Amino acid sequence: MFYLILIIQVNLTDLFRQLLDGLTTAEVSYGQGTELAEDDVVLLLMAVLDVDFETLNTMAQQPVSEAQQKQAYALLKQRIQQQRPMSYVVGFSLFAGLKFRVDERVLIPRSPFAELIDRGFQPHVDMEHVHQVLDLCTGSGCIGLAVSHYYPHCQVDLADLSSGALAVAAQNRQDLQLDDRCRLIESDLWQHIHDSYDLIVSNPPYVSDAEHSDLPEEFSHEPTMALVSPADGLLLPIKILASAADYLTEKGMLYLEVGYNDDTLQVALPDVPIEWLEFHHGGLGICVFNRRDLIKYQPYFQAFIETHVA
Repeated sequence: MFYLILIIQVNLTDLFRQLLDGLTTAEVSYGQGTELAEDDVVLLLMAVLDVDFETLNTMAQQPVSEAQQKQAYALLKQRIQQQRPMSYVVGFSLFAGLKFRVDERVLIPRSPFAELIDRGFQPHVDMEHVHQVLDLCTGSGCIGLAVSHYYPHCQVDLADLSSGALAVAAQNRQDLQLDDRCRLIESDLWQHIHDSYDLIVSNPPYVSDAEHSDLPEEFSHEPTMALVSPADGLLLPIKILASAADYLTEKGMLYLEVGYNDDTLQVALPDVPIEWLEFHHGGLGICVFNRRDLIKYQPYFQAFIETHVA
């Protein structure tokens, strides 16, 4: 096997190519924060060398010690034999230019919300006038914490049903030194939400049971409760739509992600005009609603819920 090769003196470029060769010939899948084998190898080398992405890019000719080589191949062996996503193997992921701890208690960050954060949620929102933000179904906290990091005038609540996910979010909040601007709330959707927000962002579970069973092995390492929603993946997103107006300020906005279920949501709500956002760096399935429209179309949301909840 490739990970039993003789360890010799190599530089970082040599090691990168060797690791890449081993990974590209293996039967693994991507799509959980990394799209290519190269992305996985970059994360692996960042972990082994304990450097950030920018520093790694300056180290092409730097020699790699025997111990570092052995560690790199041990991690790669784990990635391939266990079919674990690389972010779980190394314990972190990159999102919106920031580093987040992740483990099997949370989904690996991979949302096009990163692009929305980068462009300040324009043209629908003026972030200068946003002060209270809710990240509902926060998981690792990546979306809400990134908002807090880049818009320090905002107070951000991070809400999730999973106490394990909130423990990971708490670690990320501490790493990013955002304890004073971000509050953790354990809540089943709106259960323990009591404030009003200028901006609500949510990437809830939206995968159907059938779709989940067909996903590659790597996805089995992610928490099912963070992926799967009843009613063909739509019940939880539509529950969010049905009640969001009650938690928005008069000019508040809701951004809701349903990924590849965008067409399914539109078919389920044929009388609701849904505005889908376009992304320049890949991604799909985020819609935006203002409070007025959420109130206007609330009967359609409620009708769907009543039909699909015994």
